[in-house]
Amino acid sequence: MAVTELALLHLKNNDAITAASNSAVLSKLRTAIAAQASHAKYPVYLFSQVEDLSYIYILGGWSSIAAHVNDWIPSASNQEAMASLADAVDVVWLQHLELDPKTAKIPLDAPIIAIGRYFISNSNKVGYEKTFSETRQHLEAYSAPRSLDGGWRLDIEEAGKEEFVLFSGWTAVEDHFKFAESEGFKEFGRIKDFMEGAEIKHVTLCESA
Repeated sequence: MAVTELALLHLKNNDAITAASNSAVLSKLRTAIAAQASHAKYPVYLFSQVEDLSYIYILGGWSSIAAHVNDWIPSASNQEAMASLADAVDVVWLQHLELDPKTAKIPLDAPIIAIGRYFISNSNKVGYEKTFSETRQHLEAYSAPRSLDGGWRLDIEEAGKEEFVLFSGWTAVEDHFKFAESEGFKEFGRIKDFMEGAEIKHVTLCESA
């Protein structure tokens, strides 16, 4: 089953990932995502977090989790890339989403992309799915014409705990905040009844391969 990879990296110097401040690291990251894209046969995207510029997200695709974990990660190309970045970058987490990279409607053309991580107990998964399906049109209408998409995390770390990751596109971070004050959010916000918590960050595209 094809999956979407989402990974979070952190720059050890707590600086921004820009050509001016981290040209060497950015060059190595470009090389790394180009190698991954060539191997996986899916595009790879590098994003900078708006809330803290020292955090970087990698978004990519794989034909399966095994193709990523058992084939690519131990490969010489990946190990060489990771070794070159070891002094500059930490891997905070890595996850695979039940989201086909060929058909996903992640709004990659948006100036700002919101990445929402919604934490849900296994007993509330069905209720969350039903409510999200019934109310997502309110978020879609507010963020139109940009698309949104999301999927369940497949590699769960704690039994009984689920995570749904949602990508939505915005012109500015403030536009996303305004949605929380809209009439549509009163309906969409019903998903909170099934959630144990959430983490929402915003990113901008840096590089792609």
